[in-house]
Amino acid sequence: MRNSGNKVSRRGGRGPKIERIADRYELSGLGDDVVAAWLGADRGQKSLRELEVEVNKRLIQAALDQAGAHVLDGEADNYYRLLTDDDVSAGSRTEARNALREKGVDVEQLEADIISYQSVYNYLKRHRNVERESPDDEQNAVESGLSTIRKLRSRLRTVTIDVIDRLIKANQVSIGSYEVDVDIRVTCTDCETRLTPTALLSSGHCNCDASANGPAADE
Repeated sequence: MRNSGNKVSRRGGRGPKIERIADRYELSGLGDDVVAAWLGADRGQKSLRELEVEVNKRLIQAALDQAGAHVLDGEADNYYRLLTDDDVSAGSRTEARNALREKGVDVEQLEADIISYQSVYNYLKRHRNVERESPDDEQNAVESGLSTIRKLRSRLRTVTIDVIDRLIKANQVSIGSYEVDVDIRVTCTDCETRLTPTALLSSGHCNCDASANGPAADE
């Protein structure tokens, strides 16, 4: 996040987050689309994780449209990956943020508006009161775990920015515009595989089984 002096809170507000971003980015029918996809109306049911990704991609495309930016097919999807994926380097994420700013997008607001798995869950369960048959509890447990890790990573990033900004104001730190990224890796000390939390929880295993056939490569 770029150091901006006097900061204004971009989070919070009334109503569920999905409805707030639908209003902000003129995403008409977003809430109904989420419910329909969750219930599988006229199509296969989508998981909470799939809905999280789908809504965020629509959000980024809408932000680009509002800024009057012309982008190629798939470019908004790539911005979503660059802004959120664990495997993206700090340098690539910074380049993506700068590119969005050059296109006229309020990056800080956009990143604050990106929804989590938990936002989708809360919207469906608490605000729309919808249920569906045969929930995939195992998948939900993984998605819930990933959501918790992302929240903690986001919180650490926010705390770091607040500390740096406070020290800048106290003239104890000198730095220009800056970005803060939190990189988390999980290492199996048996096979020496290094994985992002997303890779580990999505695959469900490290490379211990493969290590019998040779050294495991980092992921």
